[in-house]
Amino acid sequence: MPYRQLFAVIITCLLCAHAVKAQDFDPLSSNDSRQDNRNFNPHNNDTTKQKKEIPKGIHVWTVDRRFGDIIPAEVDTMPHLYPQSTLGTGRYGEYNTTGNNYTSRLNRIFLNRRPTSQFFLSDGYDQVLRQPDEWHFTNTFSPITNLGYDNCGDKTNGEDHLDARFAVNAGKRIGLGFDIDYLYARGYFQNQSTSHFNGTIYGSYLGDQYQLHALFSTHHQKVTENGGITEDNYITHPEHIQETFSDNEIPVILASNWNRNNSQRIFLSHRYALGFYRKVPMTEEEIKARQFAEAAQKDKEIRQKRNSSQEDEEVKAPTPMGRPDNAKIAGAEPKQTADSLAADTTRIRITSKAQSDSLMAQQAAKDSLDALMKSEFVPVTSFIHTLDIENHDHIYQAYRTPTDYYADTYYNAGPHGYTGDSIYDQTKLLDIKNTAAIALLEGFNKYVPMGLKVFATHELRRFQMPAIDGEGTAYLGKWNEHNVSIGGQLVRSQGKTLHYNATLETWLVGEDAGQLKLDASTDLNFKLLGDTITLAARGYFYRLNPTFLQRNYHSKHMWWDLSLNKETRTRIEGTFSYRKTNTSLRVAIEEIQNFTYLGMSYTTNGEKRQQMTAGIRQYGSNLNILTAQLDQKLKLGPLHWDNRLTYQSSSNKDVLPLPTLNVFSNLYLEFMIARVLRVELGGSATYFTKYYAPDFCPMLNQFAVQQNEDSRIELGNFPIIDVYANLHLKHARFFIMMANATGTSFNRMSFLAPHYPINRSTLHIGISWNFFN
Repeated sequence: MPYRQLFAVIITCLLCAHAVKAQDFDPLSSNDSRQDNRNFNPHNNDTTKQKKEIPKGIHVWTVDRRFGDIIPAEVDTMPHLYPQSTLGTGRYGEYNTTGNNYTSRLNRIFLNRRPTSQFFLSDGYDQVLRQPDEWHFTNTFSPITNLGYDNCGDKTNGEDHLDARFAVNAGKRIGLGFDIDYLYARGYFQNQSTSHFNGTIYGSYLGDQYQLHALFSTHHQKVTENGGITEDNYITHPEHIQETFSDNEIPVILASNWNRNNSQRIFLSHRYALGFYRKVPMTEEEIKARQFAEAAQKDKEIRQKRNSSQEDEEVKAPTPMGRPDNAKIAGAEPKQTADSLAADTTRIRITSKAQSDSLMAQQAAKDSLDALMKSEFVPVTSFIHTLDIENHDHIYQAYRTPTDYYADTYYNAGPHGYTGDSIYDQTKLLDIKNTAAIALLEGFNKYVPMGLKVFATHELRRFQMPAIDGEGTAYLGKWNEHNVSIGGQLVRSQGKTLHYNATLETWLVGEDAGQLKLDASTDLNFKLLGDTITLAARGYFYRLNPTFLQRNYHSKHMWWDLSLNKETRTRIEGTFSYRKTNTSLRVAIEEIQNFTYLGMSYTTNGEKRQQMTAGIRQYGSNLNILTAQLDQKLKLGPLHWDNRLTYQSSSNKDVLPLPTLNVFSNLYLEFMIARVLRVELGGSATYFTKYYAPDFCPMLNQFAVQQNEDSRIELGNFPIIDVYANLHLKHARFFIMMANATGTSFNRMSFLAPHYPINRSTLHIGISWNFFN
């Protein structure tokens, strides 16, 4: 495993670097400067070295993908729900997967699904891929390293996840860092291993007038596809099977089939601002950092003074002794009289000791106040440029395809020479997007309570996928799309009571001409019974062209070129939050016209699946979705009970199947041991009602609606229970968890996608450790 070995080397280097750095303390602390020199040894300063307190503190934020606006965020090393976050089903258990970890997944909560991207072949990997507006940029007082590892199973069927993050500042304005992430799951069933390797380098510069955010990421995914097990009775009714099979012996549909994705991303957002300066108080952390810097400078001066005292006295320059007693001033010295002093209006006349003391006290107070103040630049107008480049390369590769598994075959000899039952379908996308904007920013004046932006975007998309020449031989064809859009934004983000944001974008030129996107959101915060109530509302109106790959897709066994209508979506959503009772209620209604989705069907013949077809479908009538989600946290002493209940209704479940009820419940005890070890001990459960859950299409790496009424099946109506101990000690968090602890105790129909059983009970362990260098 070359990636695993590479990651192990990197982890070792980071640990060694930290160990070496830990030995490099300053020779004197601030207390040492008050000690005498009798033990001073110029050849070995270790006799007086003491470890000085390292300033700990990190600020993180995300940036708006279009404008690069800074959005405050929380450090993603919170201990709560850490065990659940390592699973493919998600922190709240709301994702459908194909059983193994790090595979494609689909959110059962329709409101939380992401829009289809221009390269939907990798959309399912959102567990391991982060978009630029999800990335945490950093500003830290001292270098920080985070090492994480979680594991389950053994070398035959288990999984490993290694992650290393590093963040450092070069001065107060430049933040740098990297993240290396390796995920590998062998799988408990045949032919379902997953392997992901991700690397990201990022940086930011936060100057007064110029700001920049940049990141470069590269990703590699390789997932083995097994097409599901041949017969569900191996899981649901093993007593009907004459032989006894362990999980890794159960027959599956496909062998030697893989989905491979390689992608790179460059994101750059920078701006230049015009404005003015004003004095504002420093934060507590900034004051502590300044005190640390002053102490370090004082220690440096003491060391320099001690080193200079060892030098030869003869080579030192003579020390000035002041003005000689017999020195005279050249020329006539003017006489100072009371009248001449009174005429000097630039001087303050001191007539008493009390007046002198008062002036000195005033000056000391002013100096003390100035020490706690800083100059802050207030931008008025900004000129913004954002560059976003994506490069994707997807390959579906197979060496053995079952006879009659696919209904159609569109070419035999492919562009890479594969023939017969072998497949090598390649799809590529290069997407380059440039946005230029001018912003009039809020907050520079009390009479300007909002910000205004206008922008223009140009996008170039270049696709490559199989095409067929006149002789019926496939080659790699190319398609280009150009688009130009303009828009504006009105925003108020400052203040504590009212915030709003409205963005309008329309497309003028290109394949997507005529598109329209309107997003609006607002929130109102007010006090009630000693706490804050938040009323928030958001909505949008989209009229969007289906993506290129939804309109055109070519492969050996799936091929379509469609003329689709624009999809129109309208959503209105409201959220009520009351912090005192830890209650949040979210209600949304959505109407979609020309809903565009992926459907698939096949026939079954014993333990075989045959005549598989899949393609894009469009529902011309109106589709309505109603969603209500209650998030309620209860507490009684150390006992906590957190619940998230979601109700969903789809007006056409054949087009958009959704579970009527989805429940996540987390019951745990929270307490401290020896005042330093925080413990969460409990269990979480996920449950959803029966529905025709989307099937999985391996060739497209996508979930698709079941369309064959003779073969489609319902899933759900069983709990998934995880039992865990989650601990947090200073800078480390670690856990032990039994996932799906009752896997064989309830309904055995334990599938999240048709014919893809979830793993039985598995023991997971994990640790995440922060090091401050």
